[in-house]
Amino acid sequence: MKIGITGAEGRIGGYLRAGLSVAHQINSFTLTGQQFDSTVVDISDADAMNGAFSGLDAVIHLAGDPSPAGSWESMLKNNIIGTFNVLEESRRAGVRKVVFASTNHTQHGETMGASPEILDMSKRVMLRLNDYFNPSSIYGASKATGEIYGRLFARHHGVQFVAMRIGAIGDEDSPLRSVGKPSEDYNRAMFLSRRDLVTAFKKALEVDRDFTLAYVISNNGRRIFDMRETNETLGFYPEDDAETFFEKP
Repeated sequence: MKIGITGAEGRIGGYLRAGLSVAHQINSFTLTGQQFDSTVVDISDADAMNGAFSGLDAVIHLAGDPSPAGSWESMLKNNIIGTFNVLEESRRAGVRKVVFASTNHTQHGETMGASPEILDMSKRVMLRLNDYFNPSSIYGASKATGEIYGRLFARHHGVQFVAMRIGAIGDEDSPLRSVGKPSEDYNRAMFLSRRDLVTAFKKALEVDRDFTLAYVISNNGRRIFDMRETNETLGFYPEDDAETFFEKP
């Protein structure tokens, strides 16, 4: 399968380029030139996007501003307009599927503490995919908008859309980076291992549904997301658990 990855220069892009390239032909799209082969394009520029996805079977859309503290101007340009342009170019190019990097922050307002990186442990909930949007930031709202655009393009233009509500993944493949910090509880609930990340995206490329929502977190003992629907519709059964890193030998 010929797969385009926008934002291929980012952390998740690097993990997916490595994890998917064994079975697929990867075409990388980046904002600036890189040490690996890529097509340089600004997804917020509709004219520049014209023809970018020609010949692709699927697009993994990672590009955008990933900061919960990002400004409205940045979210509008990079996350809202950029996502619309990616979907429009996918429609124009006959791309069969778009896998969208959404976020847990589309619902994290329900459980947020003093900031988007803090989990209020007094709120004992188990959120489900079809619970209302409750974004924890402008960033979360911009990703919710991307999911809505995805529904539109799936229904009216036949572009299969998979919205991946991604958890917390860092430079270290471990939640221990946040021990003793205000973000510790959040990371223990939202931890996503590299292995589970790659598996989830492999499943997203395989699933044959018009529109799919999925939680992309590891099988964490402290998770606040109900994984049952994701297990069933995406076939994604995460293997790792943040709590194993905290177990005494």
